[in-house]
Amino acid sequence: MIWLKDLKRINYRDFLCIAITIAFVIVTCVCFKNSILRLWDGLKDLFYSICYYFSELFGLSNGIKATVNQIPDHSPTIDFPSTSEQFDSKWDLFFNSFVSKESFLGYIDFCGNLLLNILFIVLVAIVPLVLVAVFLFKRYFKVQNNNYNKDSKPLKIFKRLSLKTYQPLKRFVFTFLCFIQVRWIYLLIWCLLWALNFNLITILIEFVSWYLYVIVSFDFGSIFVQIHKLVLDLKTIFDIIPIWVVIPVVLVFIYNFSLNVGYSRLYHNERRNRGFLNILGVVAICYGPMGCGKTTQISDMALSTEIQFRDDAFKIIIETDMHFPYFPWINFERALRRLVLCGLVYDLYSCRKWVRRYRRLFYERPGTIRLFGYDYARYGLEYNNNLYMQNLWDALEDYACAYFIYTVQSSLLISNYSIREDNLMSDLGNFPLWNTDFFRKDSRLIDSYSRHAHILDQDMLRLGKIMLEKNPNRNAFGFGIYVISEIDKERKNSKTQTCKIDDTACNQKNDMFNVLLKMSRHACVVANRVFVRIYADLQRPTSLEADGLELGTIINIADKSDMTLLLPWWSPFYVFDLVLGAIKSRFENLYTKYRYNRSDNTLFMYIFKTVVVKLGHYSERITNLFNCQTLVLELESGRQDGKVKEYRYYRMPKKIYSKRFSTNCLSGIFEARAEYNHVGIDDLSEYADIMASNAELEQQNSHFQADLKKYRDNAA
Repeated sequence: MIWLKDLKRINYRDFLCIAITIAFVIVTCVCFKNSILRLWDGLKDLFYSICYYFSELFGLSNGIKATVNQIPDHSPTIDFPSTSEQFDSKWDLFFNSFVSKESFLGYIDFCGNLLLNILFIVLVAIVPLVLVAVFLFKRYFKVQNNNYNKDSKPLKIFKRLSLKTYQPLKRFVFTFLCFIQVRWIYLLIWCLLWALNFNLITILIEFVSWYLYVIVSFDFGSIFVQIHKLVLDLKTIFDIIPIWVVIPVVLVFIYNFSLNVGYSRLYHNERRNRGFLNILGVVAICYGPMGCGKTTQISDMALSTEIQFRDDAFKIIIETDMHFPYFPWINFERALRRLVLCGLVYDLYSCRKWVRRYRRLFYERPGTIRLFGYDYARYGLEYNNNLYMQNLWDALEDYACAYFIYTVQSSLLISNYSIREDNLMSDLGNFPLWNTDFFRKDSRLIDSYSRHAHILDQDMLRLGKIMLEKNPNRNAFGFGIYVISEIDKERKNSKTQTCKIDDTACNQKNDMFNVLLKMSRHACVVANRVFVRIYADLQRPTSLEADGLELGTIINIADKSDMTLLLPWWSPFYVFDLVLGAIKSRFENLYTKYRYNRSDNTLFMYIFKTVVVKLGHYSERITNLFNCQTLVLELESGRQDGKVKEYRYYRMPKKIYSKRFSTNCLSGIFEARAEYNHVGIDDLSEYADIMASNAELEQQNSHFQADLKKYRDNAA
């Protein structure tokens, strides 16, 4: 039977959730009868407010009166004002009592008693405990052994108990929480029940009722009645929940709110970075000394530029859609996707070629070629933008190119070192959407949707002679972000270039690399937007030939600040981090001493280390997420005319240090050398004294020492 099949799908967690729901309902009916009455009052107030609203709105004189400005008769009596006169008198009484002599003396007496009680607790309870702890610590660290990685007996007992009690309970709670996330209806019912118990639903209903009443009656004096009723409703919470529970809940709320502020600052800084990138030209070259973060900077810029490209393509799609709002774009997109899957469309030129071929057939065979289901006879083939008449076919070319750029699932980065990205495209078969959020992604899911930059075949950037004859990639230059690290070592300058323009082999003078850079933007323009950027880095601008250097903007990393946390100053995390820092420094001292004296595993150190590590891991994750470093970048023309402008750029670890790239991106060169090496640091010769001998100097194999030896030999 069908109901038996449904019963088999229900597991014990469903029965547990049902039992919890029934228990909550019983608690509501037994302990929160007043909350049910208040809900009924709120519903009545809402009904009469709606009737009053429409009667006043349409001028119906039917004598309907709102009840929201009245306090229910069954409500408990509290000493709280409900009119403006009562509020004024209560305020005067409160202020006079607050600044009176009796209040001040009472405050001093309260503080004195509080200090005496705290001192008593410290002397009677805390001081003896501290003395005992110090004594036990000294004995604990006096023990010395070499019991390598052996567990003590208390630790063995603790692990057995944990295996039988804590671990099963932890697994049950975790699986139960995951179950509730799937069966969210239970959680919704529980939230509604407790919102009813704590009068939260009533408060919302009363607010709507008062709003409908006051916008037509303008009786703003009734606000005091609403505050009185609000205090009555909130009184239920504070009567049931003790203050030691309310305070942690408030702190958690403040903490989560501060996290949202931190996220908003991260997004704001990223938007400011993208505003800076829009100032740059097509070519930008970053320079600075070793270790200043040049490669990090161009990688960061490339990641943001890729998102900017997809956003720009999306804007073109929407703009074109609005120009021809009745065109069946979904049919056009599906046809384009089929061609992409077949390999017939693979770049912007093939997109345009396909649309132009369709256009030619449409006019050559009128009436036989369907325009993707578009009723052009009714809606027309042109759009007047008050600048010129835009033809539908030109719009289709731009739309096809923008849609191709937007939907390419591989990386838009082409570089001479690896850069990882983790943008995720969600597609239900209609219009796809991208998740390009750098900051709210779970780091544990990195490998599930990672992709890496394409390998830069530099023959793509050569209009003249190429390195590899018949290279299939030589004409593949198109839209994308081209990232070149250490470009000065690749291109060199005129002093270090020993090649000639008439050489038969490809070199820096006959490959026409610079010519392509000068013309690059012309190959990648869609709807007047350029979809190509070239970012490079070097150590000294003079190490690159002037013709290549003057093509773009030079970026100098002039200064950078320390990492600062973007959480607001009132975030509880600062207090938590301060306490953790004190605990951690103490733990490190004890742990170092422990490691020196002992090599076994004890219960005390196991628990102490677990607590410190868990707290430290949480602090590290928060700082890694919300840290930010401010860079001062100096922008100058490639001509280096001395006109320098300063800009701020924000480097956020969650974005750029999430395994995006390797800072030693050229280490493969040295790894190849290491394959043939069999000498370690212990095998290298040492100096015999503080003054090096002549024989020791000759072991340096330096040019300077070789020249001196040559001169000495000639003199002899």
